[in-house]
Amino acid sequence: MPHIEWGFLIVNYLFLGGLSAGLFFVSAFALYLQQKDPAYERLARYSALLAPWPVALGSSLLILDLGNWYRFYVLFLHFRWQSPMSIGSWLLVLFTGITLVYLWSWLPQDHRTGLLRRLKLPPSLNRELSHLRPLLAAIGFPFSIGVAIYTGVLLGAVQARPFWNTNLVAQMFLFSALSSGCAVLILVLSLRPKLLEPAQIRFLYMLDIFLITLEFFIVLPYLIHGQLSVQAVRDSLELILGGPFTVAFWLLFLGLGLLLPLLIEIFETVPALFSKAEIHHNRRLAVLNAALVLFGGYMLRYIFVYAGQISAFR
Repeated sequence: MPHIEWGFLIVNYLFLGGLSAGLFFVSAFALYLQQKDPAYERLARYSALLAPWPVALGSSLLILDLGNWYRFYVLFLHFRWQSPMSIGSWLLVLFTGITLVYLWSWLPQDHRTGLLRRLKLPPSLNRELSHLRPLLAAIGFPFSIGVAIYTGVLLGAVQARPFWNTNLVAQMFLFSALSSGCAVLILVLSLRPKLLEPAQIRFLYMLDIFLITLEFFIVLPYLIHGQLSVQAVRDSLELILGGPFTVAFWLLFLGLGLLLPLLIEIFETVPALFSKAEIHHNRRLAVLNAALVLFGGYMLRYIFVYAGQISAFR
C-alpha cells in the first residue's frame, strides 16, 4: 500500500500559490495596457487587491504540512541554491511581500488610514505609492511567473516519481495558474456586474483562450513524451490511461476543466471577432466557465500530487 506523504494541504498550497501568480500576472499585463483604455487600469486594481491573499493562505498551509510548524523559520536560516525547497521558500516570501506593497500602492488614502488605525500602526507609514505601480509590476512580473512555474518544479525535482519526471509539468502548471487568475477575475466581475466593463471581459476571455490553448498543447506532449520514454514513465502513465486516475484526468480535468471552458469562451468571443459588436457576456455562463477553469486547475494539481506519489510504487 503506497504511503502518501503529500496530501490535500500540498494540493491546496499548489493551487493557491498559482492563483496569486495568475492574478498578479493579469494585473501587471492590464497595467501595461492601461493607456489604451482606462478599463484596464481598473482591472489591474481588482487583480492587485486579490493577489496577495491566496499565496498567503497557501504558504500557511505549507507551514502546517511541515509537522513542527513552529520551526518553519529554519528554512530561512540558510539559502541553498541547489535545493528547490530553499529556493521556493524565499521565492514565496519575496513574491508575497511584493504583492502586499503592490496592493498598498492601489489603496486610496482614506483606506490606508483606516487600515493603519485598525492594525495600530504609526500614521507615518501612510505613504502614497501609486507612482511606483509600474515599477512594482515590472519587478513582480517575473516573480509571479517564477511562483507559477515553481509549483511544478517542486514536483519535477523528485526524480524517484516517474509521473513527475519531466519539465512539461512545470509548463503545464504555469499556464494553468495564469488561466486560473483570469478565471477568478471573470468570476468576480460576473458576480458584481457594476464593476464589469466590455473591454475587461474581452481582455480576460481572449487571454484565457490563449492560455488554455497553450495548456492543452502541453498536456498532449506530456502524454506523447511519456509513451516514448523509459518503461518506468510508461508504467506511471497507466494511472491515467485505464488506472485509478483515468476518470479524474480525462473527464474532470481535461473535459470539464479545460476543453469545456475553452468552448464556452470561444462561443462567447468568436461572433464579436467578425463584427464590431462587443463580446456577448452571459453572466450565468461566465460564472460556470470560471468555476470550471478553477475546478480544472485544482484537479490538475490533485491528480499530479497523488498519482505522482503512487507512481513510485508501480
